[in-house]
Amino acid sequence: MQDKRPDVTFEGSARPLLIGLLAVQIFLGYEWFMSGLSKVLAGDFLSGFASTLTDQTKDLSGPYKSFIDGVVIPNGQLFGYLVMAGELALGIVLIGAALLWITRWSQLGFTGRQIVLGLIVLSGVVAVFMNVNFHLAGGASHPWLIAADPNGEGVDLDSLMPIIQVIISGVALAFLRRVRSAGPTVA
Repeated sequence: MQDKRPDVTFEGSARPLLIGLLAVQIFLGYEWFMSGLSKVLAGDFLSGFASTLTDQTKDLSGPYKSFIDGVVIPNGQLFGYLVMAGELALGIVLIGAALLWITRWSQLGFTGRQIVLGLIVLSGVVAVFMNVNFHLAGGASHPWLIAADPNGEGVDLDSLMPIIQVIISGVALAFLRRVRSAGPTVA
């Protein structure tokens, strides 16, 4: 009798594509980790977060500006810690999960695979949230408009990263569904 459960070993011809996607995930994780680490090493990030945000959002208006002025800036140190910790955690999770998937997938077992895939999905959601907030707080224009400076970038990093993170999270979610539908294997 042939086993009709979905293949969740991710071997064969699709493996190079998966490794390529996981390499992109590692680079995103590196970007997040280095961004958080630079804030920690700067030493003055927490003390200057509120004033930097005040300067950065001076030309904003509307509900987001009200939220920044009424909630974030008065609690600048707390939000500064959240940004630093969030960036560091995202970097560690994205890099660690990708490396586990590439090197230890067959040893993880049912629960371990679900945890790795769930962490990738969750980190993608958190990363998109953070990127969108950085984009809005920076006063950036809609990401798909023509750049005002002809030598400028067409799409900035805070606009590009969420798209890539949604793709990575979507792939991880699809694999998570496959793992769950296959269920635990009996050795």
